[in-house]
Amino acid sequence: MSESKFQLTVVSPDKCLVRDLEIKAVGAKGTEGDFTALPGHIPFLTDLKPGLMWYRVEAQGPVEEILIGGGFVEVLPDKVTVLADSAERPDEIDPNRAEQSRLRAIEAYNKAKEKAQAEGRSLVGDIEIEKAELKIRKAVARIKASKKPGRVEH
Repeated sequence: MSESKFQLTVVSPDKCLVRDLEIKAVGAKGTEGDFTALPGHIPFLTDLKPGLMWYRVEAQGPVEEILIGGGFVEVLPDKVTVLADSAERPDEIDPNRAEQSRLRAIEAYNKAKEKAQAEGRSLVGDIEIEKAELKIRKAVARIKASKKPGRVEH
C-alpha cells in the first residue's frame, strides 16, 4: 500500500460494504463533530452519528458515500474501520419506505412522551423517548440521502 493512501473497511451486522479498499480520504459525522481523516492521521476512536460518510479513492476523484445509521469508527495512520449499526449506499434507499419509517418513529416518540408525562417522569433521559429520537434521526438521514441530487465535494 502506498504511504499516500490508507485502507477503509465498512461493516454492519448484515453486510460488508467495503473491505480493505485503498483510499485517499474519509469523513463522517462523529458525536464530537464532523471529521476528515487522511493517511498518517493521528489514531482516534469515536461514536458515529446517523448520516452520510464519504471517501475518495483518488485525490481528485469522485466522492463515494455510504449512509451510516450510527456506530463506531477507528482511525489509524494506515487504516480506517467503521463498525456501523446499519449501512447502505444512497441509491439503495427507497424514499417512500424511509418516509414511512419517519412517520412511525414520530408516532412512537409522541406515545413515549405522553406515557412519561402521564406517569410524571422526566422527559430527559427517558430511554423510550431517546430510542424514538434516534429512529427519527435515522429516518431523516435516509430521506436526505435518497433525495441527494448528485455528489458533494469534500
